[in-house]
Amino acid sequence: MVSEKITVKNPSGLHLRPAGILSGIASKCASEVTLVKGDKRVNPKSVLVLMAAGIKCQDEITVECSGETEAEDLKTLINAIAGGLGELDGEGK
Repeated sequence: MVSEKITVKNPSGLHLRPAGILSGIASKCASEVTLVKGDKRVNPKSVLVLMAAGIKCQDEITVECSGETEAEDLKTLINAIAGGLGELDGEGK
């Protein structure tokens, strides 16, 4: 298993649009993926479960990946979250 912490930069957190994008990316990952926020552990492959986690702007989350493609999948997910999931410009604003 590999994991990495990241701070969510989306101004409105992971509401429907970015949650849908993240869910779509996670669904393409061959490894098992888990997002951890505090004591909540959620499967980001489900947009409803992801939204129910209540991840807001400036929340620190941990992305965990386990499986044959875990390193690739982790990099893909971290890059997507860092890039704002379609909501931020290139400078994270």
